[in-house]
Amino acid sequence: MADPNKTSKERRMYEKSAAYPAVSISQSLDFVKRIDKLGGRSVSYDSVLKSMGLTSSTTKSFRCRLSASKQFGLIDTSKNTIQLTDLAKRILYPNAGKEESQKLLIEAFQNPPLYQELIEEFNDKAVPVQSQLGNILMNRYRIIKQVKDTAAKCFIESADFLGLLENGVLHMDKRESAVPTNAESETQIEKNDEITNEVTETKKSPAPKDGYFFEIPTLGKATAKVYIPAEVTEKDIDYIMMYIENMLPAFLKNLKEEL
Repeated sequence: MADPNKTSKERRMYEKSAAYPAVSISQSLDFVKRIDKLGGRSVSYDSVLKSMGLTSSTTKSFRCRLSASKQFGLIDTSKNTIQLTDLAKRILYPNAGKEESQKLLIEAFQNPPLYQELIEEFNDKAVPVQSQLGNILMNRYRIIKQVKDTAAKCFIESADFLGLLENGVLHMDKRESAVPTNAESETQIEKNDEITNEVTETKKSPAPKDGYFFEIPTLGKATAKVYIPAEVTEKDIDYIMMYIENMLPAFLKNLKEEL
C-alpha cells in the first residue's frame, strides 16, 4: 500500500519499470563489436568507455547498451568487466557465413523476456505504431510511462533491422538479412567515430563572417547557430540535409547526457 504521507512525485521516484532493452539490437551489435575489438574477454568498463569517448560507467548511453546487450544474451559482466557470450562470438564469426549470423541475431532478438511476450502477441500480425505500442507496453507489460516510447521504438527498430517487418507485419520466419558483416560493422563504427570527431571539431571552430546563418533561439539568452559557407552548392545542401538528419539527433542526445 502506498504511503499516504508521500506526494505523488515522491511515489513516482520509486516506480520501477519491468526490464526492457533501451537500445535496438543494431546498437547492441555495434557495442559488441567494440568489445570484440578490445579483446572480447574480460574487457574492463574503462576500456569500453574510452573507446566510446565517455568517462563514467553511469553515463546513460553506456548503461543502456550494457543492459540491452545482456538481455539479448550477447555479453556477461562481472566486477566491472565484460565478456562476450558464445552466442555473440558465433554471430561475429559464423561458421556458415552471413545467413547463420542472421539466424543467430534473430535468436538473440528473442532472448529478452519482454520481446518473447511481444513476439507471441504480434507474430504474423501488424505491429502497432510506436505511440500505440508504447501505451500497450505501459498498460499490459509494466513498462513505466517515462520509458514506454523508448521501449516501443527499440522493439520496432530491432525487428526492422533484422528484416522481420513486412508492411508493418511481424514475420519471425523471415530470413532476409540487412545485418552488416563483422568487417562492415567495424568500418561503420570507425566512420561514426570520425563523424563524431568532426562534429566536435566543428563545434570548437569559429565560423567565418561570410556565408549563411540559421539561428535557433534557446530558452535563455543564447542562440544556437548553423553556419553554411557562401560557396555552397545544391549537392552540398543535399548532403548537409542528410548529415543533419542522421547525425544531429545523436549529437544532441550525447550533449544532453553530458550536461
